[in-house]
Amino acid sequence: MQQIIGMLEVKDATIAVGGQILATGLSFMARDRQLTCITGPEGSGKTTLLRTLMGFLPVGSGYVSVDGELLTVKSSQAFRRMMAYLPQQIQMLRHQLEPPEAPVCEADDYGIWNPLPPKAVVSRQPMPLAADDIFRLVEQTLQEVSGKQIIIADEPAARLTPELAERMLQLLRNQADAGKTVLIASRRPLLVDHADLVIEMNQNT
Repeated sequence: MQQIIGMLEVKDATIAVGGQILATGLSFMARDRQLTCITGPEGSGKTTLLRTLMGFLPVGSGYVSVDGELLTVKSSQAFRRMMAYLPQQIQMLRHQLEPPEAPVCEADDYGIWNPLPPKAVVSRQPMPLAADDIFRLVEQTLQEVSGKQIIIADEPAARLTPELAERMLQLLRNQADAGKTVLIASRRPLLVDHADLVIEMNQNT
């Protein structure tokens, strides 16, 4: 049996944004071939933690490492080459469902590294996507990032029907079964209950 390697490790980390400490002494290891879920109430720091794991925010103390190598804000660009990111505002990727000439919204500063990044053509707020389009967009994106070792998804099933949420879970599980590190932030019970590791974020973490 192939040994599971600890792909992404957080050790004794302090997670903060704008001077507000959201978690202290946070430690966990998101392993290859497992589904790791960060959960907690709104405002507890789930997205902030994901941004820290992608190197856009520093840890206040402790460290984050990828396959034993220290991840910092300065070194993060190299590590992001091995990551695929599904943002909470999934409509930022909607250009992948539209003709090339269709206008798209401007990406935010913590970015998209998937094969077809948004262009800053217009800055209007796009219309929300239908649930079927959200699922199709995520499915297509995951197919196009087959070479990425780490999948990070922020609330990927938040606006999906129960049936599509089940299919979303299977997509993410397939990524883990393929040997990848899959880390999601979600409050959806379906994803939380079927995760191999659950990290609870709250003010008392």
